[in-house]
Amino acid sequence: METGVRSAEGWSGAAGPSAERVPLALLMVDREQRIVWGNRSAAERLGLRPDQLGGTHLGPFFEGGEATTGKFVSGLSGAAGVGGGAGGGGRVVVRGALMRVGAGRTTTDVIAEALDERVVILALLEADGRAAAEAELAKVQRALAESERARSKMGELQSELTAAAERPRIIGSSGPILRMLDQIDRVSASPSTVLIHGESGSGKELVARAIHAGSGRAARPLIAVNCASLPESLIESELFGHERGAFTGADRQRLGKFELADGGTLFLDEIAELSLQAQAKLLRVLQEGTLERVGGTETIEVDVRLVAATHRDLAVQVERGRFREDLFYRLNVFRIDVPPLRERREDLRALVEFFHERHARRMARPVLAASERSMRRLMTYRWPGNVRELENAVERATVLVSEGATELEIEIPEAPNVPGGSGGVGGDGARGGRRDTSQVPRDVLLDLTVDQLQRLQIMHALETRRYKVFGADGAAAKLGLNPQTLLSRMDKLGVPRPRTMRRALRGEQGT
Repeated sequence: METGVRSAEGWSGAAGPSAERVPLALLMVDREQRIVWGNRSAAERLGLRPDQLGGTHLGPFFEGGEATTGKFVSGLSGAAGVGGGAGGGGRVVVRGALMRVGAGRTTTDVIAEALDERVVILALLEADGRAAAEAELAKVQRALAESERARSKMGELQSELTAAAERPRIIGSSGPILRMLDQIDRVSASPSTVLIHGESGSGKELVARAIHAGSGRAARPLIAVNCASLPESLIESELFGHERGAFTGADRQRLGKFELADGGTLFLDEIAELSLQAQAKLLRVLQEGTLERVGGTETIEVDVRLVAATHRDLAVQVERGRFREDLFYRLNVFRIDVPPLRERREDLRALVEFFHERHARRMARPVLAASERSMRRLMTYRWPGNVRELENAVERATVLVSEGATELEIEIPEAPNVPGGSGGVGGDGARGGRRDTSQVPRDVLLDLTVDQLQRLQIMHALETRRYKVFGADGAAAKLGLNPQTLLSRMDKLGVPRPRTMRRALRGEQGT
């Protein structure tokens, strides 16, 4: 704690009352009974200059010295505070003789108000001035509380800013991921609104953070809001803020997410869950760049880039009357589709290594390579929960690593019963919401290596596309690969080139 003191003229901010605003004699005293702040009136009551207050011990100024002042200063400890009241803080009143420097004794009341476990506020007043002091102290306490809330909000924004400034890592080198990364690079530098579409757990917020980090707004905050997690009655207040008294419980003005994101980026996840009323207000902000807080009349200008995300098909939502058509076109300026994990199986190993290393270091466990059998299991699973489900499986495997283990064994997650059988290998049935593995036959694919599985996948794609590699209807497009990448991979895995296959096929048909 600072031992210096700020005079009333030098104090700034809500926490520092000025001599003009607070004419009473006010001091802030630490647990050692030393003054850390005081106003001009307090200095006059003690017979000191304002610049002499800092570090001055309070005990000698009272009849009885430290024994008297100790009643309300040194007794301060922990959450009980002055007066020993549970719940933090407290207040006591002590009447005694004040020994003014260079003068005689005067009778005074001292009201001690605990701020926290370190500091109390003291009000020195004549015996008949207690009511006025109580009112002034209440004002000071409110100002200090507002200042504390402001510091807390600044801390939150600083955390958001730090997280946004670090460009997130998107793991993967598959065709779908490379195309997505190219889209992110292209749109980041522009001010355009972005609509991110993808299944739950596929990494939509990670894409939003990458867009913000690559934009000219990276030095400003990125504010993320999950629209699905907010009650409908609070969505407007959360996004646009509210004025004091706007509704029951609105005891103070609150800034909305748009104002907090001013100059930066606002990420609205699950935007399809917004009510039609909130959609209309959102459309106005996007079109005009202005908003009004709930219960307010002031028009506030904001400069915010919007990035929205949803797992729903917004065009279908428009047809069903659940989403405004004009807002849909306003959002759908640049669309990015996040590929599900089952369409980027080539990235599985890199993702497993990344997640395992992160969790292993956090748990102070050894970093191991995933076993081939584990990788075969992962390659044959459909991953309905996408990357989030994979990370949970890897974290669980990291927790279960036994002493002396040389490889990481990852088990297939137990998925809920998803209609259409997308929950696991072969679409297993479920009992009580969990997979029923009692009747699942042993999958012969688990005995294949990863290269063998990839070879089978390429062969299947070539057969279904009549051994055509290039074009929108070719095998490369089906696999989400660049045609040259597919040809290179075919050579590596020993898959014959299309011409050889077609020639062999014609020869078989001619015999």
